[in-house]
Amino acid sequence: MSPAIPYEQHLNPAQLEAVFYNKSPLLVLAGAGSGKTRVITYKIAYLINECGVKPGNILAVTFTNKASSEMNRRVQALVGENIEIWVKTFHSTAARLLRTMGSHFGIDAGFTIIDQQDQKVMVRKIIKDINLDTETYKPEKYTYLIERAKDRLLDPDTAYSESFSTDPYFFDIYRVYEEKLKNENLMDFGDLIYRLTLGLSQNNNALALLRKRFRYILVDEFQDTNHAQYSLVKKLTLPDGNICVVGDDDQSIYGFRGARIENILNFSSDYSNTKTIKLEENYRSYQTILTASSGLIDRNPDRLGKTLYTNKGDGEKLEFYRASSDYNEASYIAGQINRLTGFDNYSYSDIAVFYRMNAQSRVFESVFSQMRIPFTVVGSLRFYAREEIKDIISYIRLVLNPRDEIALRRIANKPPRGIGPKTIDAIVNATIEKGYPFYQDGVELEIPPSRVPLVKNFLKFFIKLKDMVDKTHPLQLLKYVFSQTGYLEWLIAEKKEQKVKNLDELYNAVEEFSKSNTGAPISEFVEEVSLNQAGPEDEEYKNNSVFLITLHNAKGLEFPVVFMAGMEEGLFPHFLSGERLGDLEEERRLCYVGMTRAMEKLFLTAAENRRIYGRKIQSDVSKFIHEIPGEIIIMKEEKDFNHSGPLIDNQSLPVGHRVNRGRLEKAQPGFYRKNAAAAKKEIKVPDIYVNCRIVHDKFGGGKVLDLEKESALIKFDNGTTMKLMLQYAPITKEKDSC
Repeated sequence: MSPAIPYEQHLNPAQLEAVFYNKSPLLVLAGAGSGKTRVITYKIAYLINECGVKPGNILAVTFTNKASSEMNRRVQALVGENIEIWVKTFHSTAARLLRTMGSHFGIDAGFTIIDQQDQKVMVRKIIKDINLDTETYKPEKYTYLIERAKDRLLDPDTAYSESFSTDPYFFDIYRVYEEKLKNENLMDFGDLIYRLTLGLSQNNNALALLRKRFRYILVDEFQDTNHAQYSLVKKLTLPDGNICVVGDDDQSIYGFRGARIENILNFSSDYSNTKTIKLEENYRSYQTILTASSGLIDRNPDRLGKTLYTNKGDGEKLEFYRASSDYNEASYIAGQINRLTGFDNYSYSDIAVFYRMNAQSRVFESVFSQMRIPFTVVGSLRFYAREEIKDIISYIRLVLNPRDEIALRRIANKPPRGIGPKTIDAIVNATIEKGYPFYQDGVELEIPPSRVPLVKNFLKFFIKLKDMVDKTHPLQLLKYVFSQTGYLEWLIAEKKEQKVKNLDELYNAVEEFSKSNTGAPISEFVEEVSLNQAGPEDEEYKNNSVFLITLHNAKGLEFPVVFMAGMEEGLFPHFLSGERLGDLEEERRLCYVGMTRAMEKLFLTAAENRRIYGRKIQSDVSKFIHEIPGEIIIMKEEKDFNHSGPLIDNQSLPVGHRVNRGRLEKAQPGFYRKNAAAAKKEIKVPDIYVNCRIVHDKFGGGKVLDLEKESALIKFDNGTTMKLMLQYAPITKEKDSC
């Protein structure tokens, strides 16, 4: 029997109302840090425990695998039973339904899901095949346009009739792309929602089955839905209106990916008798941060409106610093990080630096490396996107779907086995292009006689692998691929040690999958890998390092300390946002999202001069800085402080104990001290002079080279030279030295 859940003890009044309300369509307008995941999980438990809804009749969808896993874990803990609940991402939900109901829509359930890298490979080949230059007609552009067309449920003909693009080549490329997907039994991410939604539009029986199955539907991050996703949700929930959506119009920041803020703004119009409940109590940030972000977002006219508050207290004022250059901006941030970690008891992983464009990370990487500050660039090359991992997965993909031309071309000559591009073309032309598996019997290949034995051995391996795939444990199958392909031996011979280690990690991943999914075939692992390519990996957040993150990737995260860099006109807001009011509003929402990631401290910075993409630009301070209430932000500029040279020494100094030259003004009470315990680090300033010998608690003996009002330049006996704040440095005079 399920345990009784003390809802009143775990939820505030607004959250309780949202959980208990179950009479009509429900819009939960959840402010940043207001506990929306808690509401969704408790509502699922309430529907099961108190309303008698069977777990299999509930569908909860969200956007990231991390969010769906966390939601599932929480629900299981609340209900107290090991029950199967549909808590999945949109793409996982659609993939599973297409696998089980594909026959209703004329879809072969054995399709392979391709990622964006594979899409670009396919589009690049199409562009070349129609005799266009891939440098002028870039695959990335057409891949993006195809994704947006599918977001709007437009096939090639409809896209053409609606003048979806002004590029005349797009429609031909889109048509050929779709033909190849169908012929090779492939689907891209956009297809999953697109094909399911169109299928349900054309098959009332299938639609009736799903409406009967899913008696209640919950949608998380509703502000991020695109047209296709919203259309799917409407098909499954109207006319009964058995739906609860949770979201925040102020955090709609993915318009460039097709997200439509209108979906949440107009929800009450699409669903009659909608109940709206606002979650406004914030559990993440201090009030000063909430007041600042609210003052900013209030400038947007198209919003449903809410007022965030917290019981955590006011906290410290925000600080804005304008440096003369992007290098000095990064140096200032590095100096602040060293103070926070050296004197305030923060760890590196408590700190994140946000920026508007990927290109901005370069200067931070350079400065942080000089300062020996450990950092992780979030969103860099993902584990499953690495060459060797994609190669091994492609071997398995190819045996699961022997019409997968992308996988075939990727691994036919990896490791080198004498099967070049022309031989692969001959195989594809004789088999896949005619709808056959690439190892079709009785096919005559137009290849040189010397290549025939090589191709036969290659095909023989896959025929044996096909016999094994359904009856062999995933780990054993993976070992077989490693050894029999010669791939692992090849990497060892080439001394690719890191790649070999990555294959060890792949083995570990398959082992963990098999433990968690007893009896599941390797095809389910491959699908999970395919569906996990849409967001940052959890591994990126496990290191004790400062995180460098674009603002778009910061959504859903939180950090005790946040630096938002590049607060300049033309950079943030981006210069392209000046063309439409809606674009400027989205830029402002992006700024709001960044600010509300901060729990305790929020720093905003700008550079008067910045070099980006090889050009030096001079910019004014962002309008967003001036939209923050002036009484809660401290404004500073580099020119207000006397210094010469760069703000940091380019020496190799001990991590966590460096300070930046010229920024040694007296700390404001509490500004650099996290709590009372940290405040005890402040000590009496010793009476020292130039050439005095001193002793540092950590670095040992040293000699004073230079003195300023509140700092000393000291050369330690270990050869390191440091500039230290005398108010905080744990140093004493060496007896009789001065």
